[in-house]
Amino acid sequence: MMIVPDIAGLAPLRGDWRWERYALIDRGSYDIARSIEEPALADVAVRAASKAMNRELKFGEARALRFAPGDYFLAHHDRVYDDYPIEVVFDLSPVEVAGAAMHYRRRGKVFFVFPSQPGAASIVERGPTVTTNHTYVSKLQSATVTRVVMLLW
Repeated sequence: MMIVPDIAGLAPLRGDWRWERYALIDRGSYDIARSIEEPALADVAVRAASKAMNRELKFGEARALRFAPGDYFLAHHDRVYDDYPIEVVFDLSPVEVAGAAMHYRRRGKVFFVFPSQPGAASIVERGPTVTTNHTYVSKLQSATVTRVVMLLW
């Protein structure tokens, strides 16, 4: 697990994403763009993660998540993986949002925190005991948090 700073600007985004609202109070409240296509960003993810993890990786899938004030994503709602993919998360937020972090949990306990850090990416190996949650974005904030989540195998 690691944070790669200053990746902003390496890959111009197409950004033609179709946002859908997800809001089930016991799971999360956020906007999601499923199955996005960002080939340049995927190339950056594959290169950075392959080097960091010292393994040959290929792009698998990508989605984008957007959190407005009052939004969150609970860990028990997260997908679990049996085949140990590498997850690369890019923070594409326009500004840092205090308290808007992403927690990686192993067997329920936080082992890595990816804070709101525009222009950075986290690289984490996922597995059957690893879940994530995105913390509550305070309603005192005015900015949104946008993250692109890519899975590599």
